[in-house]
This record gives sequence, structure tokens and C-alpha cells, in this order.
Amino acid sequence: MRNIFSMSNVDKLSYGMDTASVKNNVIAENIANVDTPTYKASKLEFDEVMQDFLGTGKKLPLAQTHAKHFSTGGFSGVPADYVRFQNNPSLRNDGNDVNLDYEMSEMAANSVLYQELSQITAGTFTKLKTAIQGR
Repeated sequence: MRNIFSMSNVDKLSYGMDTASVKNNVIAENIANVDTPTYKASKLEFDEVMQDFLGTGKKLPLAQTHAKHFSTGGFSGVPADYVRFQNNPSLRNDGNDVNLDYEMSEMAANSVLYQELSQITAGTFTKLKTAIQGR
């Protein structure tokens, strides 16, 4: 018998909320360092993390057939492992490449995504509660 929480996709919703939370921290760090000389902005692609989590990405799986082979770089399950530099072309004279307008729009979009995921999760728990109570 499958776990009732996995049947209702709560685990996927929870991982999505964790990923959105990590992305929010990355964006907040970029905003906090907008005036830090030579700071390079970071990003986290929510879609990439979720595709790897759900196994729906287009990456072909690599097989590690010998113990001395390099790691295949498979899915680690940690969203923070997907944080990368943005490599923005708009460098300022001080070497900082944070675009404050872009970061604010990313934060707003990420906040909406997090709210949607939390509302879906709350709705799922409401349905489970109703099913358990038998009403």
C-alpha cells in the first residue's frame, strides 16, 4: 500500500516549496550585495531542479561502471547544488553584475510561485483531513 502522502503529491509540493525557498535566499543574497564590489550574482533555475527531481528532464543518465570513475553528477536532492553564477554581461565599473530590477522581478515571481505551492499543499491537507474524518 502506498503512503497516503506520496499518493497526494505532498512530497513533490514540499520539495517545490523547499526549492522556491532556496531560490528566494539566492535572490536575497544578490540584492544584499548590490553594492559589493566584484560580487557576481547567482541564480537557481526552479524548472531545472524540479525536472531532475521528477525525472522528466532531457538529460541522459550516465552510468558509473567503475569505482574509480568520476562521479556522474546525478541528482543530489539538494536544491542548493543547482546555484550557479548568472554570468550577466552588464558589468559595472566596480565589477558587480547584480541587476536590481531583474532581481526584484525574480523575487516577485518566486513569491507568487511559493504562495501557489503552499495553497495547493494546504488544499491537499484539507482534502486528506476531510477523507480521514469521513465527511
